[in-house]
Amino acid sequence: MWKKLIDVPDLIVQRGYVLKFPAKYPFEDFVVMMVSGYPEGGNSLAAISLITITGYKAGINPYVLFPQEVHPYGTLTGDWLIKNWSKWVWPEGDVNDVWVKEALDASVL
Repeated sequence: MWKKLIDVPDLIVQRGYVLKFPAKYPFEDFVVMMVSGYPEGGNSLAAISLITITGYKAGINPYVLFPQEVHPYGTLTGDWLIKNWSKWVWPEGDVNDVWVKEALDASVL
């Protein structure tokens, strides 16, 4: 079930979670991105990134690599994303318009 990110600051956001938010060029009107591991030196937890999974930019990897100090266990917190949305994800967007969902089930695709 989709939830507004601002309503779940205590959420632990891990690989596979998806974020949906209004966007504009170079994306479409809405974009969905998935939290993804980004292996460095063979360590799959070395970095956490966002990859676009919808529209023209789908599969271009990664959209952003988050700073390692915020995800020592391969996760992010909802609170960190809320506070850092404009800096790390979408400067032109409003964090109040961001929706989050646990990893997608194959039945919804």
